[in-house]
Amino acid sequence: MGWTLSTEDLSKWVRQCFECPLVGQVKKNVLPGLEAFGGPAGLCVKLQTASNTGIPSTEVKARREHFGSNYVEPEPPETIWMMAWNALQDPCLIFLCFAALVSFLVGMAGPAGSLEWLEGVAILCAVGVVVTVSAVNDYQKEQQFRALNAVKEDVSVTVIRDSKKTKVSTHDIVVGDVVLLSTGDMVCADGVVFDHNDLGLSEAMLTGESVIKRKGMFDIQDSDSDEAALKVGPALFAGTFVQEGEGRMIVLAVGQNTYQGLMEEKMKEDESEKSVLQKKLDDMTDLITKVGAGAGVLTVAVLLVRFALAFYQGACCKEAWDHSVHWVEALRFLVVGVTVFVVAVPEGLPLAVTIALAFSVKKMMNDQNLVRHLSACETMGSATTICSDKTGTLTTGKMSVVRMMAGGEVCRNTAKA
Repeated sequence: MGWTLSTEDLSKWVRQCFECPLVGQVKKNVLPGLEAFGGPAGLCVKLQTASNTGIPSTEVKARREHFGSNYVEPEPPETIWMMAWNALQDPCLIFLCFAALVSFLVGMAGPAGSLEWLEGVAILCAVGVVVTVSAVNDYQKEQQFRALNAVKEDVSVTVIRDSKKTKVSTHDIVVGDVVLLSTGDMVCADGVVFDHNDLGLSEAMLTGESVIKRKGMFDIQDSDSDEAALKVGPALFAGTFVQEGEGRMIVLAVGQNTYQGLMEEKMKEDESEKSVLQKKLDDMTDLITKVGAGAGVLTVAVLLVRFALAFYQGACCKEAWDHSVHWVEALRFLVVGVTVFVVAVPEGLPLAVTIALAFSVKKMMNDQNLVRHLSACETMGSATTICSDKTGTLTTGKMSVVRMMAGGEVCRNTAKA
């Protein structure tokens, strides 16, 4: 197929339509791009489509290969073992594993029948529970989110192909398709409107503004100031909703090439950032490590000084050095110091925190809130101030009746719009 327009050219022009809302910007950046396409008519010719006939269904596969698909392949999910490994990278858990190893060594170096190794087993059991709960919760929630997103994104839209109206999945939309839009529809791709009847869209999904944007061919008067906002524009953007009227849109960009797709790519959350509680636990781990190590070293130093004074003063059994006896006693001093270090380990703290967050996630699910990561619960719990846009975010952007006067009487909450 001989399409002379590239995906980059179409995506760039649509992006300029969104980023240039003023009349002066449209004259300087947007209109020259449209003229380069040959105007609206030239755009249809170069895309080999028309608003009344659409595209041949036989070209769908070729257009998808040339311009891209309207389906953004999600990143491959992590296995539960990888999630468990990531959970084990917590500094507090690494410290506990080290303490468990030291406890095992102390038990092996101790006298026969010593149960010092049980401390290490208890620590490893606590670590195992923490890792298991975190990994299983993250894995389950990830699967649920993927299932919900798959259902939410796969909706049917009406297009014109082979001069006939037909229903197709949003994932099957390709560049050049003619999509029929009416009140309540969500725009499934970026495009330009041709035939329309009082078409108005809400772009709150992209801008946060609830003001209805009128759509149609550019209507710029000579009297319009360059600093004035554009009143009517032809570009439609994926993720916006039709609030009024109806129209026909010719698709120019799909999938990752849409303005919404580009923004989502830039706004991907930073998974490496730690939560507030996690930072506090890491700081506490560092503090315990330093204090515990210092206490252990100080204990060993005091015992060795006392041991040396006993030899200096000629105490009982300390008159002369006996390798078979006194080396073992010195080794026991080292074991005592290590034991002091291990005892300082709060092996129950990560377990308590993880279980508490898991119960929080369960409670939020009962309130119809699906939490993907355990840390999100404590992050929101530690928030002191939330700055948010009101219209369209905290409210729906629609008026509703809360009080009315009828027959000289004031009624409250009797009707909702």
